[in-house]
Amino acid sequence: MKPFTILLSGLSLGLFLSPQAFSAQVQEIYAPQVKTAELTEKEAVDVRHGTWGIGLVHQSQENLSARMGLNLNIHWFAGEQWYVLGEYQYAPFNSEELSSGSTVLLEANETATVLAGGVGYAFMQGAGSFNGRKSFPWQVALEGLIGRQDTGSTTGRYTGLGLSWQVQTNSFWVATGWRLYASDDSRLKAIDVNSGAQWGVSFGSSF
Repeated sequence: MKPFTILLSGLSLGLFLSPQAFSAQVQEIYAPQVKTAELTEKEAVDVRHGTWGIGLVHQSQENLSARMGLNLNIHWFAGEQWYVLGEYQYAPFNSEELSSGSTVLLEANETATVLAGGVGYAFMQGAGSFNGRKSFPWQVALEGLIGRQDTGSTTGRYTGLGLSWQVQTNSFWVATGWRLYASDDSRLKAIDVNSGAQWGVSFGSSF
């Protein structure tokens, strides 16, 4: 029994005389390692406020031939699914004079310009790939606009309702859309050329 008692006494004395060694082992095992994320400043996060773009539209309506137009647009993000939009559009309206007897109803080669604003709501969102290697976010949105249409020498209130499919890359986007539109211009309403449909393609970048 004496050798065993001597051994226990020796171990107790060793632990008492070397607390630093024991403490170092405990600290090495249990001391946590503090890690920080790579982004430490708010300015380092890429924030997009909206988009701007340019595009072409194809318009068609009864009693007039189809025509191409130019479209400029801007979108300002108002949330995850909502955005405010503004649009300027220019297109030829007719190529030939339209008259009734001696009364000229439409001058030859009149043009139509639209300046409108509205809102869009993305009711479908997702991501897709064209080559199976890289995916791009996309969304389908319902858009409503109201503004002003100037046709020749007369003016009317413009309203439009349509759908837009948008695909976004890191800095650029491309979209295609379809819309029904109408103007309350009394001159155009009298000859039933105040409404129609259009589809178009546009592209631009984010800001």
